[in-house]
Amino acid sequence: MDNYIQFPRYSIYLIPNKLFIDQVDNLLLKYDIKFDSLELSNYGLHYNVKAPFYLSHLYSEKELINSFNDYFLSNHNKSYKEAFNVLGLKKIKNVFALEMNTNEKFNFLCNDIMRHFDLFRKTLNQQEIQKDLKRFSNLSSLEMEYYLIWGYPYLFEFSNHHISVSDITKEIIFDNSIKSLNYSSISLMKQDSLNSKFISICKSD
Repeated sequence: MDNYIQFPRYSIYLIPNKLFIDQVDNLLLKYDIKFDSLELSNYGLHYNVKAPFYLSHLYSEKELINSFNDYFLSNHNKSYKEAFNVLGLKKIKNVFALEMNTNEKFNFLCNDIMRHFDLFRKTLNQQEIQKDLKRFSNLSSLEMEYYLIWGYPYLFEFSNHHISVSDITKEIIFDNSIKSLNYSSISLMKQDSLNSKFISICKSD
């Protein structure tokens, strides 16, 4: 295993409510796809606000949790509680994803969370960066710049509001059965080992 990989690792998700999850399950079952059988199920249905990161040695998990609670206690931007329209199904890299509408206030919140909690992300050295970059391919110069600054390349104009629902091994036709999305929470997630699921350890309702 590459020496930069360590566990646990953390991420921040927007997690859909149960109605949306049930609707996605029903859509996939029409094509004999069970979400629990997919590698994606380790990550669950979610919108990724802060990409998975390893915790810096300068901070403890308790400090990360305290910062998470303090952030949402003082932040009055509740745009994630809005209902978002489902625009359709599209292919994003190697997965099918449901694309949602967005707005400036929601984008500001997600970008602010990404920046705020980057303080806790472990910074890789040059050798570790070269290993980590193997996860990505054909990055543009700006995507590379974002990666070097934030540890993840697909941010800002390279990101859109979507939820991955299946890999592309079986074609799915969207039947417009899912009209909208509501999120139940913003959650601080933790993964204890390479193949384990991300579990919520703290959330803001």
